[in-house]
Amino acid sequence: MAEKETEQKVSRRQFIAGTIGGLAIGAVAGYAGGISTAPAGVTREVTTTATATVGAPARRIKAGFIYVGPVGDFGWTYGHDRGRKYALQRAPWLDTVYAESVPEAEAAGPIDKMIAEGADIVFTTSFGFMDPTIAAGERHPDKTLMHCSGYKRSRNVGTYFAEFYQLYYLNGLAAGAVSKTGKIGYVAAHPIPEVVRHINAFVLGAREVNPRIECSVVWLFSWFDPGKTRDAAVSLIESQNADVLAYTEDSPTTLQVAQEYQDKGRPVWSFSHYSDMTNYGPKAHLTGQVVEWGLLYEYILSKLYAGTWKPEDLWARVGDGIGYKWKLPEAKSTAEAVEGSFETLPEQTDFYDNVVHLAPLNPTIPNQYRALIVRRYEEMKEMLFEPFTGPIKDQDGNMRIETGQRATRDDLWGMNWFVEGITTRIPQPG
Repeated sequence: MAEKETEQKVSRRQFIAGTIGGLAIGAVAGYAGGISTAPAGVTREVTTTATATVGAPARRIKAGFIYVGPVGDFGWTYGHDRGRKYALQRAPWLDTVYAESVPEAEAAGPIDKMIAEGADIVFTTSFGFMDPTIAAGERHPDKTLMHCSGYKRSRNVGTYFAEFYQLYYLNGLAAGAVSKTGKIGYVAAHPIPEVVRHINAFVLGAREVNPRIECSVVWLFSWFDPGKTRDAAVSLIESQNADVLAYTEDSPTTLQVAQEYQDKGRPVWSFSHYSDMTNYGPKAHLTGQVVEWGLLYEYILSKLYAGTWKPEDLWARVGDGIGYKWKLPEAKSTAEAVEGSFETLPEQTDFYDNVVHLAPLNPTIPNQYRALIVRRYEEMKEMLFEPFTGPIKDQDGNMRIETGQRATRDDLWGMNWFVEGITTRIPQPG
């Protein structure tokens, strides 16, 4: 079905440099309403065609997007679809199609269908789509595929990710600053390295503020399950006395639970996840991790259009995708870039487009820790501060990262151990 997109435009200093066919090209260093009721395992497809404009180039690119959750989750899939709409608005030569709520084991069918219907490139947006994406690349050697959050590539399959471990560390600083019980919790989707390093970073940040903090984890074994998430969040609060909850699950449920406790007079705090979810828990919202996927999609699609695409591994971290990557004074920090507009705060200069950034900081965070959060963010831009810098021990007391050493990309990408302070174990296969 055709629809007219009305997303806001990016700031005046663009993330991409140079132009081609009306779209900028450059280099990358590295959402309200209720929850959608799309049942698990049901795939919906919607085709959106950009309205032709005067002077638009004759050649067109068709991009397909495979989503693991519903576009109304207001988390992971919502963010990706918002990115799709952004790229569609920016490129007069682009058509898009997407399939939502695709089970990870069933990705092959939608990929093949999109390609059969003319897709030039297909983006698969969940870790579990990795092997089906590689296999699809072998079946369709003349097409391009991009897999989000994976590590396997081939001649026509690339990878990309907006990495959040740095922002989870900053969330941890906020958690440590407000926790009264010394107990924090994490509602976790799957025991994969991506989630493990985010949990570790969250706890490392909290323990910078309070070295005695302990963290409990509840595993969902699902990316999107508001019901199980609610049960997990309540369990962490009631049985573990956790008063700050982070999470990797694609709905605002954890934040909503925290807000319910706030409304009952019990201070419990939580965060945004992939979009600014402040409205789901105005009192309970501390800050959170936000990603502007559109900037990555614009970059990848413009390279394909220009004929310069390669199967690279794009990994956007704090500072990537901005026009000025040097450390800034705290008063001019872009840590809290305004979600949804790609603009910076009104009192700041306007030449920053952060791929990843923080949701607004809650004023309840004491000023000294608000300043610490912003300072750490600015230091991360220049790699002056890196969360996984030793000495770091695992939960059994074994030294994992020696003093002065930093975790490598491979260390982070394969992380399968918990840091000190986490009381829950990582589930083992079998």
